This record gives sequence, C-alpha cells and structure tokens, in this order.
Amino acid sequence: MESPNGVWRQPLATEGCEQVMANLLHLDRWPSWHTSAGRILSEATGELHEGQRFDLHRVERQRLIEEMWTVKSIRKSEAPRFLEVEFAWEGQQREGRPLGTAFAHLRLAVTVWGEDEGGVEIAAWWKIRWWARFMRGRVNRLPRAMAKQWLNDASTAGSIPIPASYETAIDESE
Repeated sequence: MESPNGVWRQPLATEGCEQVMANLLHLDRWPSWHTSAGRILSEATGELHEGQRFDLHRVERQRLIEEMWTVKSIRKSEAPRFLEVEFAWEGQQREGRPLGTAFAHLRLAVTVWGEDEGGVEIAAWWKIRWWARFMRGRVNRLPRAMAKQWLNDASTAGSIPIPASYETAIDESE
C-alpha cells in the first residue's frame, strides 16, 4: 500500500477512545458528533458494515451539500484494543450537481487505539485528476480540511457517551 498524503493524530484517554469506537461504528450516532452529518441517508441503520454506502447531508449557505461515502473495510481487535475503519469518498454534490470532480479518488482511514497513550488517527490518500494539477495547492486543501475536521469531531464530540434517545431522534420525529 502506498504511503498516505497526510496523517493527523490526537491523543485521547482510554475511556474517550472507547466512546469514539462505539460512536464511529454506530451510524445512528453520527449526527450527534460529526459536524458534516446533519442528516444521514443510508441503506441500513445501526452498526456500520463493509460495503455500506451512506450520504452525509448538511446545509451551507442555504444549499444542500451531500457527501457520499462507502465503508471499504473495518478491522478491530481486542488485544491490543483498536479499531480501523476505511472510508472511500464517492463524491460530493450541491443541489444535485457534482462538486470536487478534481479528485480521481479519496480515502480516509480512521484508526482508534484504545490502549494506554492511545488516541485517534486519520490517514488520507487522494489523487488529483490530470486536468486539475495546475490548481494542486487549492485542491489539496479539501481532503486535508476534511480529515482534520473528522479528527476534531471524533476527539471532541465523538469521545463522549451519546444517549440512545439522540441516536434516531431525527428519523422518529418525521
């Protein structure tokens, strides 16, 4: 496997790591901790599984932004305690029109190490299409910002317990 374009880490206490693992694996909890997940559209709810597609919906400047993702792999272990979930970005849309077409592919791997001196790590791989190479600096900002935002969300709001009443509050009220 090729080396990632960027890796970002945040140390976290063992209890916080346990909560990040639980919240990351449970799609219904994402709107409570992930800032880009105001709403989620997925073929399945509950625990994530390999091959699952989901869309994160948010509103920016009164426009609907959709990020489409696929869960590529889930690896976990009890000894040592860790969880790694790899996501593949399937694209982004604003009001039904594609955005971010400068990327040939983008992958994020979220690794949570639940041992002493553990924490959360996000590794990102991306490739820019040939026609966008002259805008490389500007295009590279999106995956970096996305990875840093996921890391910040997971290590702050994702590291606290989310009550069951908040998990599906959006779906139940409609």
